[in-house]
Amino acid sequence: MKTFKCNCKDNLTIFFESSHCLACGRTLGIDDNFNLVEPYEFNEETGLYFKAEQPDVPYQKCDNNAHFGACNGMVNLNTFDPPVDKDETLCFACRFNETVPDLTIDKHIPLWRNMETAKRRALYTLKALCVPLNNLNQDPVNGLSFDFITDRNVNDHFVTKLAGHEDVFTGHNCGHITINLAEADDIARSHTKHAMGERYRTLLGHFRHELGHYYFDQLIANSPEKHALCKQYFGDDALDYQEALDIHYKNGAPANWHENFISEYATMHPFEDWAETWAHYMHIIDTLETAKNFSITGSITGSEYEIDEADELRLPQNSHYFYGQTSITSILDSWMEFSIILNSLNRSMGLADAYPFVLTQAVRTKLEFIHHAIHNRLNLMPKLVNTHTD
Repeated sequence: MKTFKCNCKDNLTIFFESSHCLACGRTLGIDDNFNLVEPYEFNEETGLYFKAEQPDVPYQKCDNNAHFGACNGMVNLNTFDPPVDKDETLCFACRFNETVPDLTIDKHIPLWRNMETAKRRALYTLKALCVPLNNLNQDPVNGLSFDFITDRNVNDHFVTKLAGHEDVFTGHNCGHITINLAEADDIARSHTKHAMGERYRTLLGHFRHELGHYYFDQLIANSPEKHALCKQYFGDDALDYQEALDIHYKNGAPANWHENFISEYATMHPFEDWAETWAHYMHIIDTLETAKNFSITGSITGSEYEIDEADELRLPQNSHYFYGQTSITSILDSWMEFSIILNSLNRSMGLADAYPFVLTQAVRTKLEFIHHAIHNRLNLMPKLVNTHTD
């Protein structure tokens, strides 16, 4: 994630989640282009906002921004035809929500904010990649939507079952992503992480994983040719999912899982292998942008290393990216170098490794497949023979 600059005299650095400039006090926000956090002037007469360079274009805070501080979205009121009531506007990211938690329960609100922060970060990278990204109003058939709900009591960190509530499972179904509010609670999520023996469990990771399932449907499943090629790299997704799930939780991952998979969970079923690999591709792209934004350098392999030395590394967030894309090989080579720096920084602070994973050649090849699927260049992937067997 890159940082931004306020255009005030202090030229203060601002961040993706920023809502106010600490130097000049102006409102900060992100509009439907979803690529720039910038300052907005407030017009006391109209009760609306505008950008200094666009004084005739009225903006309104997203309803979730104005009433709950759940986002920093701004809505261009001129884009609505017919114009909407300014008190009922939702920003680009919030229009994907179908259900939010019960906001009459005060403790739900900060957890919902955590949800929205992770969701916006996930959507930011997707929008930069120019993959299909429509809500249900834009595309009732293939659109994306989110439910943020819970089945347990927030007062004891989601231990006690709520009477009359059905069990809530985080997952994806035909473009509809459900995430249990408990995943936004650090204590509840940490308990689940340790109970399941996981090395990595984050709210952002959940979003990216479930979005991976969605984009399998959007980019692969509807094309027989792409689907057939995908099976060669990830396995036959026609395998019974529930049976695979039962076997995985009974027996665990194979002893040599790390040779061909990014995580233990990826071994469970080809659908999960795809979703896990997709999530890691998004982690890599977003984190490398952060490193490049701060010009992080180091000396790892004997010579000075700089994040953009690999073919002048271009990432999706760069305006010129689609005119000269960096090869996936260079992206992954940069990541292999930078992840060492990333983990070393964490260890210096007494923290666990930020990226406790190894990219074997088999995993790199799957990441390459994801990369080419996103950029509609799967013709560059060689066809394999007898890679997977039933």
